[in-house]
Amino acid sequence: MQERAKITKAKILETAIKLFSESGFHGTRVDTVAAAAEVNKQRIYAYFRNKAGLFEAALEHVFEEVSLFPSKTLEKALRKPENLTPMLLADFMGLHDKYPYFWRMLAWANLNKDVSIDSLLDIISNQDKVIEEAFLSAQKKGCVKKDISFTAYLFNLMAISFFYHSNQKTLSKTFSSEIYTPAGREQLMKQLISLF
Repeated sequence: MQERAKITKAKILETAIKLFSESGFHGTRVDTVAAAAEVNKQRIYAYFRNKAGLFEAALEHVFEEVSLFPSKTLEKALRKPENLTPMLLADFMGLHDKYPYFWRMLAWANLNKDVSIDSLLDIISNQDKVIEEAFLSAQKKGCVKKDISFTAYLFNLMAISFFYHSNQKTLSKTFSSEIYTPAGREQLMKQLISLF
């Protein structure tokens, strides 16, 4: 692919991520993406086939950009598995802070049965193996409860960070806005870490 085509494709993806994360799959039109990206609509169809292909490519791009388990975390996790839970929870919470569109794209993908997420499996699975190794080491050292599976462990950590960010409006009213201050968040995270 020529350099100009790569730049155009990247611009389309960035625009699509912004619009899809704001309005969802059904609320975003290809015409709107084309206009906002300042490209011809036919260019989008040439690169992505259809709107579902564009959404899937945008979601894949988000996962490649975000990196659930940064290499720095993977290295630290293997060296100090006893710090695995606080490291992962801090990373997941920070990930949602840095990429606010991440949880929104995930939510829209889960709400839309027309969108495939098959391409995400390869992106995530290789990193899981290293984290699982650190998890098992942390369990052996007594730093993580023995009766929790790796799947349940990761599910809970991911769920906490996703729920915290995706429900800020309601949780700050139903619980307390204090949990969305730096001190309140730190206190909440310490208490949650103790559950593992």
